[in-house]
Amino acid sequence: MAGPSADIRRYRWVILGVTWLTYMSVYLIRNAVPPLSTFIVADLSLTRFDIGLLASAVAVGYLVAQIPAGWLVDDLGVRKMILLGTSFAGVLVLGMYFVNNYPTAYLLLIVAGFGCGAFPTVSTKALLTWFPIKERGTTIGINQTAVNVGGMITAATLPTVAILYGWRIGFVAIGVVTILIALLAYTLYRDAPSTLVDVEPSKPMSKPNRRATLRLMLDRNILLISLSCVGLMIVQFAMTTYLIIYLKEVVGISVALAGGFLAIVNAGGAIGKPLLGAMSDRLFGGSRKKPLLLAGVLSFVFSILMQFIASSTPYLVLSVIFALFGFSALGWGGLNFVLVSEFAGRENAGLAVGYSNMIGLIGNIIGPPLFGLIIDATGSYSWGWWFLTASALASVVGFALVREGSRKVKE
Repeated sequence: MAGPSADIRRYRWVILGVTWLTYMSVYLIRNAVPPLSTFIVADLSLTRFDIGLLASAVAVGYLVAQIPAGWLVDDLGVRKMILLGTSFAGVLVLGMYFVNNYPTAYLLLIVAGFGCGAFPTVSTKALLTWFPIKERGTTIGINQTAVNVGGMITAATLPTVAILYGWRIGFVAIGVVTILIALLAYTLYRDAPSTLVDVEPSKPMSKPNRRATLRLMLDRNILLISLSCVGLMIVQFAMTTYLIIYLKEVVGISVALAGGFLAIVNAGGAIGKPLLGAMSDRLFGGSRKKPLLLAGVLSFVFSILMQFIASSTPYLVLSVIFALFGFSALGWGGLNFVLVSEFAGRENAGLAVGYSNMIGLIGNIIGPPLFGLIIDATGSYSWGWWFLTASALASVVGFALVREGSRKVKE
């Protein structure tokens, strides 16, 4: 296309950059506790169960905000929600500098989760309006790498920051970066013109349609996708929460080196998201279900392999295992959002993503504390890894039952 239209089409990549940055900032917050876990445990005298709850605290607020965020982004628009959600979360995280007890830290992170809860609804809605259907799997896969890059940054930097300056300074740095990104994103974001994509842009919802909402919530396929994501969420967040502690206590690796392996897990997820998205668009002919099944099967396999890691395992082998585990356990996110939005239709995309993610986040909330409780009760990580194995298997069964042919948007 020539003239202004070509400029508009190019600007969609700026939009992708904006959504990527804001999503990454949210996951700086959501991934902050695991790299700092050993320092927080020592300073606040916590059990394994306690640190699991703290790692899930942001997800509690995140979950509660999902449906309201879906309504708000459909009503207020993406640009306002980018600023409101991200900056609010950043300000709350700055408050962690003043925390000196566990209950205060837990409540503060829950409230910060309300701001984080504007995502992924905001970013998914933005990309649905700027990119054509045939590119959505790949585009949202690229956008979802922000989740893992956020995890890579926190895993690679926060242990060192905590050693040098204390764990509270790590939260301060994350809060400042998040607020700056919110301001930049608000400045750069623009709504998509109606002529850009191959379907009509969605109309704002003046108020929630209760009948449509109930119909969406009871949709068989959306429920199956959402419940299947619970299992993969359990695997993802329990594994990333306890990996550093596990490597330090069981394998005998230093905290700094363990942080490096956690970064490798997140790097595997960063590769998995665009690759699985591209596989969905090109290899599997637009199927979202098949790559989700693949991720579930691989997560099942590698959660079993975790039990065979020992102090004698070569670092190269560990790196390969963690990269592949990250590819599957962290690389699936994003395709589920595309799939539920395609079942719900364009008008209800924001609500559908928010509702589905609200259910999936149950896994984020219960996974880490249950894993920690199992370790505290048994004195062994083995039963914890079997818990993750069972969770991955349950997700595979759920995805297998989804009837992908009944999507409202197919091509």
